[in-house]
Amino acid sequence: MVRTLEGEIAVESELGRGTTFTLTVPIDAGTWADYLVEEPAPADFAPPEQVLEVPIQPPNTTAPPARNNSDAPLLLLVEDNPDLRAYMRSIFEGHYRVMEAADGQDGLARAFAEIPDLVVCDVMMPRLDGYGFCQQLKTDLRTSHIPVIMLTARATLEDRLAGLELGADDYLTKPFHRTELRLRVQNLLKQRELLRQKYSRQMATPSDDSAEPLASLDEIFLQKAIGIVKAQGSDSNFGIETLRESMNISRSNLHRKLKALTNQSTSEFIRSIRIYRAAELLQQAGATVAETAYQAGFESASYFSKAFREQMGMPPSDWAERA
Repeated sequence: MVRTLEGEIAVESELGRGTTFTLTVPIDAGTWADYLVEEPAPADFAPPEQVLEVPIQPPNTTAPPARNNSDAPLLLLVEDNPDLRAYMRSIFEGHYRVMEAADGQDGLARAFAEIPDLVVCDVMMPRLDGYGFCQQLKTDLRTSHIPVIMLTARATLEDRLAGLELGADDYLTKPFHRTELRLRVQNLLKQRELLRQKYSRQMATPSDDSAEPLASLDEIFLQKAIGIVKAQGSDSNFGIETLRESMNISRSNLHRKLKALTNQSTSEFIRSIRIYRAAELLQQAGATVAETAYQAGFESASYFSKAFREQMGMPPSDWAERA
């Protein structure tokens, strides 16, 4: 076809990185003079008496604005092909917040910095491939909770098993259908919401009831945070900074991790654990609301009563009467 079009073709290839084909096809009138046919103008055609110059606006190369919703899930697209990455962005823009990375190394840096809600990742990439990216993402406490969908043209069973063994949550072969990819993202985000509900129930469970073995880094992280708050929560000076230091994690990453696991900010998480602890104390005979508020780390009894009612659905005095 290239020869028929009187063009040239060249190829450059580097093992392990990729192949580039370059096609050059002439479009000048001289080359195609024998093929050009000048069609006569229609009989009723008359040249315009006046030519109006209309300014032409340059095309808008920026992506369309996403829906104005800072609470929309944040997706990270890790793909070294810029055209495919732009296509993937077009699938999700307007429904999710989207950020991009050109390879696995860049993707890891962005994931650690922003803590996305889900990652769509290619397998074959320079610097760090999808397998290495997934392994590091899933073995780091900051990002172990993030669902990962791996995309690849290598559709063998061994390839799929390799990705799943490294912690990938789903596997999709190229070429993929945009609707299927969008539905898989939706399903994984729904599963994360169910896990949040499960972890919220764990927050309300007394310490000695957790006989069930911990199955994931996320549960280990959450139980450690719950244990620290329960152990030191009676100190009214205990707060975000103390929890951050005890968890050995940055303030922003602690917030993002707890938000992803429990849908609560760090301060909301601490307050919830304190109230659940107060609910346990109020079940003991002779416990008063004022004493319980103090033991749970609240300096103000009125604020404690207000927060308790919001979380437990009744005043602490009514809760105590149920004992």
